[in-house]
Amino acid sequence: MSQGERNRNAAFAIASAVLAVVMAGSVVEWALRAYSNTISESESMDDGFVLYDPALGWKLNPGWSGQHHHYDFNVSYSVNEEGFRGPVPGRLTGDPDIFFVGDSFTFGLGVNDSETFVAALNRKHSEDTVRFSNLGVPGYAPDQSLLALEPILKFQPSSVIWVVYLGNDLLDIRYRFPLQAAYGKPFFDLVGDRLALRNSPVPMVSKSTSFRPDSVQSAILRDFELYSAGRDALNEFQIGRRLNSLVGIDEPGLTQYLEKANEQDIQLFMAITSRAQTLLRGAGVELEFVLMPGSGYFREGTVPGIYQQTLELQLSQAFDRLGIRAVSLGPQLSKLYDQGQVLFHPNEGHLTAVGHSRVSEILDQAFSW
Repeated sequence: MSQGERNRNAAFAIASAVLAVVMAGSVVEWALRAYSNTISESESMDDGFVLYDPALGWKLNPGWSGQHHHYDFNVSYSVNEEGFRGPVPGRLTGDPDIFFVGDSFTFGLGVNDSETFVAALNRKHSEDTVRFSNLGVPGYAPDQSLLALEPILKFQPSSVIWVVYLGNDLLDIRYRFPLQAAYGKPFFDLVGDRLALRNSPVPMVSKSTSFRPDSVQSAILRDFELYSAGRDALNEFQIGRRLNSLVGIDEPGLTQYLEKANEQDIQLFMAITSRAQTLLRGAGVELEFVLMPGSGYFREGTVPGIYQQTLELQLSQAFDRLGIRAVSLGPQLSKLYDQGQVLFHPNEGHLTAVGHSRVSEILDQAFSW
């Protein structure tokens, strides 16, 4: 065989190998995209779950009941005549009634009415004098939760426990449209040490691209350069994102950046907290907090994990300085997660029935009802 023939054969072998890798990568990318589309297209919910509200942006539809289907679950929700999940809140007998306020993690997206952590607490204390009410509304940011507090005082809660979702609650207070909701909302600016309400009443307009950051991750990172240009290009593909996750990121650098970048969000959130505390104290109602991690909290070395764990520490310190009690669920849930307990729906991301049960157990140990 001549040298030229050998060179041509070698070139053909290299080209064939490269082509095989490209084709295999294309097949994997197609499969990953198809799977992702299957997940996203699997979700549906019966109409009428929420209504427009000019003061809050939206609210649950009183008296509604329906089904929520997803690749991960098939569940039903019911809303009472006052517009909340579960029994109507209020002291019917003069016994303590503890209100949980928050977003979809409090409401319990992804589980049936009887499977929420609030329902589990009521079962545990069915023979006691204390009662728990679920006032969580999916998609609510802390600014909406603050504005919703005054109307619920008519139900005479004995105390309010505010569940803060570490995944995006402090991101959403920046915007008039939440990152993961289609409806507009009111928000606050901090003018000196005073909260100034904006976008109220809330217009009935659709979210435009100018109010739509690319993702929760882009809102977390802002101007932090997570990857080099080449790795950033890879991130446009499903397989590329997985390769980037294997290579890893600059964890110390991102942590240091977030410690500074989070300060403005925390300052605004603590002003919202102080306003809520003043309002509730005037009614003789105690305010306490729970820090709720999302599934990303448990993915070490990722942007969601680093962000949520950094924010958890910063908020805990801020609450300590104000003398406000805040229970962090992350450390105890981490132990259960490491044991292999399925606490979160693998694709949709909210707590499973097991996750809600474990949260109820942690809360029952942490609080003196």
